[in-house]
Amino acid sequence: METKHLDCDVLIVGAGSAGLAAYKAASGAGAFCILVERGPLGTTAQRSGDIPSALLSAAGNCCSKLRQVEKFGLKLRGAEFDNQDVLNSLRQVRARSSTEVLSFIYKIPEKQRIMGTARFLDANRAAVGDEYVISFKCAVIATGASPVIPFEIGRLGGILTSNDFFELDRLPKSLAIFGSGMVGLTLGQALSRLGVEVTVFGSGRIWQLTDEQVSAAARELLQLDFAFELSSKLSAVEKAGEGYGIYYLDEYQYENYLKVDSVLAAEMRQPNLDKLNLRALGLELDGKGLTAVNPHTMQTKLPHIFAAGDAAFVSMSTVRARREGQVAGLNAARFPVLQEEPDQINLSMLFTSPGLAMVGLSLDQMKERARAGHHFVAAEAQLNGGRYRLMRREGGIIRLYCDEESHHPLGAEICADGAEHLAHFLALTIKQGLTVEELCDFDFYHPSLEEGIAQACAHARKALSRTGINSYAAS
Repeated sequence: METKHLDCDVLIVGAGSAGLAAYKAASGAGAFCILVERGPLGTTAQRSGDIPSALLSAAGNCCSKLRQVEKFGLKLRGAEFDNQDVLNSLRQVRARSSTEVLSFIYKIPEKQRIMGTARFLDANRAAVGDEYVISFKCAVIATGASPVIPFEIGRLGGILTSNDFFELDRLPKSLAIFGSGMVGLTLGQALSRLGVEVTVFGSGRIWQLTDEQVSAAARELLQLDFAFELSSKLSAVEKAGEGYGIYYLDEYQYENYLKVDSVLAAEMRQPNLDKLNLRALGLELDGKGLTAVNPHTMQTKLPHIFAAGDAAFVSMSTVRARREGQVAGLNAARFPVLQEEPDQINLSMLFTSPGLAMVGLSLDQMKERARAGHHFVAAEAQLNGGRYRLMRREGGIIRLYCDEESHHPLGAEICADGAEHLAHFLALTIKQGLTVEELCDFDFYHPSLEEGIAQACAHARKALSRTGINSYAAS
């Protein structure tokens, strides 16, 4: 086969959320781009991430609401569900939501859209299989990440990942999920509400939360839906007939045995950088499998090589991947003229019920600031009244972290129904530089979920008025 030689201004490796955003930005800036994707087409968010997870959660929430009608004095007779068509229905809706992405990809001229695995030959050339050699001025690496099955359980065979799960014909009757992050908790709750016997095994931490009080509230409410072994220690996992047998020590050091039909590995994700031959670029990977990136320009150690999305950072969200892809693509097209992305307010959400959210700085980050002399107060709102009482959704919590000197809220960790709405409100508050006192003067509508923010701000203002008494200082 004769090798074809191509030239472009910007080579983009990966057609996921970050890669497509990079292509649009670079092409819009006038660069001639070539997009390389090893497949399958369609973003991870569409295939096995945000979209199918949200669809499964919506189905689970529908069942849950029907089961909870008695809280409102209603009685439902004969409420049983057959869940065998859930995944087929999910895939039909997923296919419709993927149309826009695939339509955009297929509108890219064929000579600029190449299917295959890319590998760098040097700082300005990359090969795609044996068919193409592409010379480029700049490149954007946006290859995403893939779930990893640990060797200890992978050797048993048949272990599922989120990539596999949504392609199953039917839901399993029982499932063990290893991992208490976004995938593990979201799927665990949704499947449990759909009638699957679910046990989630964690490693001592719930999602990204660093505040023990928020974590405690989250665990108490989430384990109402599924068995939650947060601090367990696996002793052994073995095949047991058509299923799996799991031996583990619980948090009280009692040994337990669990037999399940299926196991889902949801603990780890690995950046898809192993096939790129980054050694040819002189780029090294850290312990997480990432290469160092300037977060403001998305440049790697090589100024004309950029990276975005899961290929650059862990704990990625679709909206952040798109933003980083846009910055990387624009800078690659205009190189060496660069546009620096300003610092963004961290906004992370988990769409369980109750929802979890992180806004701005976490408690751990606030404590780190305190060690440098920037004291703060942590105000708390227990969400047991108002709108939460009306919805019968008590038990949530907001922990708000406010700088002692400026009285500005700098961060929050939340466990509550409607956490996404509270988080968006607080993110705008932090970005606008409002003080606790200004927030306390805001008229929050009654009864609304946002009244929880008013409650936290009132407690923060009271604590700040007693300077030094309730503040966190360097230890």
